[in-house]
Amino acid sequence: MITYGGCYGGSIERHDHTTGHSKEIMAWPQMAVGRQASDLRFRFQWNAPIRISPHDPTVLYHCSNVVHRTRDEGHSWQVISPDLSRNDRSRQGYAGEPITRDNTGVEVYGTIFAFEPSPHRAGLLWAGTDDGRLHISDDEGAHWREITPKAMPEAGQVNMIELSAHGAGRALMAVTRYRSDDFAPYIFLTDDFGNSWKPLTNGRNGIPEDYFVRVVREDPDRKGLLYAGTEFGLFVSFDEGRRWQPLQLNLPATPITDLALSRRDLVVATQGRGFWILDDVTPLHEISPELAAAPIFLFGPRETFRWRAGGEPARGAAVGKNPPAGAIIHYVLAQEPDAELMLEMLDDGGHVLRRFSSVTPERRAPDPWARYVPERAEPKLLPAKAGMNRFVWDLRLPDAEIASEAVLWGSARGPLAVPGAYEARLTLGQTRVSRRFTVVADPRLSISAEQLDEQYRFTRRVWKLLSESHRGLKRVRDLGRQIDELVQRLDKSSQAAALATAAEAVRQRLDEIAGRLHQGSSEAAQDVLNFPPRLDNQLVALLGAIDSADAPPTSGMIERLAELEAELEHAVRDIDHVVANEIAAFDALVRKVAPGAVIDPARVD
Repeated sequence: MITYGGCYGGSIERHDHTTGHSKEIMAWPQMAVGRQASDLRFRFQWNAPIRISPHDPTVLYHCSNVVHRTRDEGHSWQVISPDLSRNDRSRQGYAGEPITRDNTGVEVYGTIFAFEPSPHRAGLLWAGTDDGRLHISDDEGAHWREITPKAMPEAGQVNMIELSAHGAGRALMAVTRYRSDDFAPYIFLTDDFGNSWKPLTNGRNGIPEDYFVRVVREDPDRKGLLYAGTEFGLFVSFDEGRRWQPLQLNLPATPITDLALSRRDLVVATQGRGFWILDDVTPLHEISPELAAAPIFLFGPRETFRWRAGGEPARGAAVGKNPPAGAIIHYVLAQEPDAELMLEMLDDGGHVLRRFSSVTPERRAPDPWARYVPERAEPKLLPAKAGMNRFVWDLRLPDAEIASEAVLWGSARGPLAVPGAYEARLTLGQTRVSRRFTVVADPRLSISAEQLDEQYRFTRRVWKLLSESHRGLKRVRDLGRQIDELVQRLDKSSQAAALATAAEAVRQRLDEIAGRLHQGSSEAAQDVLNFPPRLDNQLVALLGAIDSADAPPTSGMIERLAELEAELEHAVRDIDHVVANEIAAFDALVRKVAPGAVIDPARVD
């Protein structure tokens, strides 16, 4: 990959990320240091635009007071425009004079400050200057036409040009004059290649009169949805700039220097506060009067990437926070409900994969790694406050069914859903709304859909066996608890001694089976180092192995699953045998002195 970075005096650094080699290329190798701007053949400033043609990656544009173009990575350059600035020579003298001359190459005025080649049409070029002029060329620079708005403030700096995704002739422009003590917001819109312009700010329609605007962007997925970055924060308009409102949320009040929309995320560059990302602006596309009138509204989730999120950064590390991994579900409630709100995630066949409730916390399996990733252990309650709510489905099925107080070395999380079509269904009382969405594969991986399906089916088998092993464990524990209670209850009967002897034999048999299913001596995750893991932890280890990466199961995994499946079947048969024989005999003995009986929880309707 090749990238370019600019510096003063027309210098550009070309960096080859494959080889690590960098080279300085210049549109005009004339030293600007110590010279007044009027003496320079080409006037460059430090923020001089550098753009690669969206139609031909070998074409690179760079701007001074004219537009330069190279087709050979800077070995040669062509000037493809006249001087597009006002060329006011009274403002091209020595910086700092008459007291001291301090010309570092920064103090250059009368330059092209914003430049954009059109993504819609090859050869269509837009250029704006720092002294209030705007030009367009539709023939790759052979001819230029001035399209400066009539309402352009005197010597306004064209800080940026936004070429809309909704038409070749549609563009927005942010203009600043704060260096001249004018802090008013200036945003202009054209739909006809600059033949006419409409001002979108007046200091009274949402953006305050002293919040000057550095950048404006139009959402590529909804025409008229605009984002403006000002000196004091972020603003949004849903009606093409007629009204603006803050979009600050938890973003600090800070200068916004640039904005970008990428895959329906809004990326914000600030001056002094780093980069911020508003994850998923999809709900903004659906805001309408109908939404405000609905008692419950579920937004359509955006296309969701199936990716395995990394851990959170170390405390104090100078890095950002990962975005939520999974499907982001947004919904609006007209008022806080007095009944249960239910969110269900369904597959393409209509089968419910997972349920979340606003009343009952989701059951979570014990997880030894929760100390490092706390959200993996927190029971999930579905938010249900009046107004906007957000919930993230991590694309997983529920945790495996784990017996209480069981200690495992590893996670019992449910399988990760495969790419495909899904449905989010929200229910409140008799009202039910649903929206479909798509999960797509991680584009960085080369695994096929068939291999992902194979991995998913295998993971589900292991996950189901783990739940079955703990249902067996709970069954054994329940039987043993009933036996102990009956012996205690009947300890004054004539058959007390016989009952205690029979109970001890049955208990030993049940404890032996429980010991095969689960290591009862473990009291903490690290105890796996002291006591051999049993069947359930063997399944947990296999679940962790198959879930560690996107890949089909190995032959070793398949063989190991067959072994563990046979072990579990053997244990279940042994439980059935104990129930049918030893417990039946114990039950008959109990019935001689009392009407009660041991109840097998697996046989209760």
